[in-house]
Amino acid sequence: MSKLLEQINIESKPYLVSDLADIKYGFGLPEPKRIKGTIPVYASSGIVGYHNEAKVTEPAIIIGRKGNVGSVYFSKKPSYPIDTAFFIDGPKEGFDLKYIFYLLKRINLPRYGGDSAVPGLSRDTVYSLQVETPKLPTQKKIAEILSAYDAKIENNNKIIKNLEATAQTIFNEWFINFRFPGYEKAKSRSELRSTTGMKMIESEMGEIPEEWEIKSVLDVIERIPVGKKFENKTASPVGKIPILDQGASGFIGYHNEEPGVDASIKNPVVVFTNHTCYYRLLTEPFSCIQNVLPYVGKNGYKTLFIYFLTKEKIKMSEYKGHWPEFEQQVFAIPPVELANNFVTKIESFVSEMVVLEKENVKLKESRDQLLAKLI
Repeated sequence: MSKLLEQINIESKPYLVSDLADIKYGFGLPEPKRIKGTIPVYASSGIVGYHNEAKVTEPAIIIGRKGNVGSVYFSKKPSYPIDTAFFIDGPKEGFDLKYIFYLLKRINLPRYGGDSAVPGLSRDTVYSLQVETPKLPTQKKIAEILSAYDAKIENNNKIIKNLEATAQTIFNEWFINFRFPGYEKAKSRSELRSTTGMKMIESEMGEIPEEWEIKSVLDVIERIPVGKKFENKTASPVGKIPILDQGASGFIGYHNEEPGVDASIKNPVVVFTNHTCYYRLLTEPFSCIQNVLPYVGKNGYKTLFIYFLTKEKIKMSEYKGHWPEFEQQVFAIPPVELANNFVTKIESFVSEMVVLEKENVKLKESRDQLLAKLI
């Protein structure tokens, strides 16, 4: 590492960002015009949906222009950056695209978003920033070192996703298909359910097991206060407390003040992003930007059950507030004892997810410490 640092010091020369790459404007693509597909649609908050056509076919850097100003993402596959973002789909001669990605993260672009009511990032402002950059082979070496951390984080995220999918499958079996433990021992009262042996009753949502009730979501969840709200420009690349945002990546940075919300493995918190409709389960203290809405279970229903009950039920239709729609939901709610039995069943999965998430935090810290040394 010392040899690489020495090489960086010897080789580095001053450049403007405009010397490194061309920054391009994203394309208009309103949500109603998106056609279901596999191409990620990037906005300033990250991936906000998918489309059947790519506007950028090469790996690209996406930069938040409006909204989550200065956020930086890297897409390895074809993508569709929309008009709240800039993108870079190739470096100029003598520069490496992945190195430029890490360089832009190091610059901390959110602080250049301006002080207006609707902050925005000027391309000319980014172009005018001066940076120190070594020769291309050294750039590639730096990008390779930092990318190894991101690859490990990505692999952990895949495992986390699989664990959560397993827990969701169990939830669906118990509470959607009504195949919860002991269902086969009950006596049937419905011809439609005679093969399962369950005792069913009619409800406004169709047949449900006896002792279940149709309830408003507000009967089983409670919104909790978020404390001090943060902004992109007040977020730091490093710190103790993560700041959650509405993007796919989940956060915009850190701070070192008191957390707005106290969460733990024993007392998790669910977060719903009002405009983008992402759901997250948090087990560590955190803070939020505006329109990140945390909630927990109430009336005996544990938050882990509530998370899987509500998760992804409200989808983003357009960039607007979706909480009023969230509040209108009704569900077939099981007895508290059965809901809590489900929580006991999946707690080991969640514990493993938490271990991996904590490992990711350490990996990010190590990567960012290296980033500060290498760029």
